Amino acid sequence: MNTKANGKSDDDCLFLEQVLDKLYDFGDSANSNVAQKDHQVEVVTFQDPRKKMKTKHTPTPDKIKLPQTKDKNSEQTEELSLEKARLEVHRFGITGYHKEQQRVFEQDRAIMLGARPPKKQYVNYKILQQQIKEKRLKDKEEVDPDLKTKKKKKNNPKDKKKPSTSGSGSGPSGQVGRFKNGMLILSSKEIQKIKGTKGRR
Repeated sequence: MNTKANGKSDDDCLFLEQVLDKLYDFGDSANSNVAQKDHQVEVVTFQDPRKKMKTKHTPTPDKIKLPQTKDKNSEQTEELSLEKARLEVHRFGITGYHKEQQRVFEQDRAIMLGARPPKKQYVNYKILQQQIKEKRLKDKEEVDPDLKTKKKKKNNPKDKKKPSTSGSGSGPSGQVGRFKNGMLILSSKEIQKIKGTKGRR
């Protein structure tokens, strides 16, 4: 019973000390209050709202089926291994060429993987047109090899027929001038002819 009595008396003593400390605050208790405040510091953790949204959309582990994830992982590793093997085969195939050709093949592979192709060199427009014409001629020669052997007739200006001007004064229809965009257009000669015929009458 003495231990029970001692336990109660210790509790009572502690309670009395706390009450007396509150009543007679001489500044010593301020240190104890600061110590208590240090233990009661509020901890604030920053949570990025974007990360919160991502975690909300992820399915819970209970919903995920383990066999499916294993299959997906194995498929991904197979795909990666195929890509790696393809890359290694391509590298090995390139080794047989000269350095310049190797660089060209490396560029082609990079473009195939999604890199931007290098910019084309600047060519003067007239030179570019000549190159395009030469390329077209070569294509035509490949299609029709007899094109070179055929002799081209020289275009003589005498052989060409002059296009008849429709509606000239001397035309069989008797119409003077010509129509263009819904308007009758007369040349100065035709105007003089018209004036001359009116003066005779």
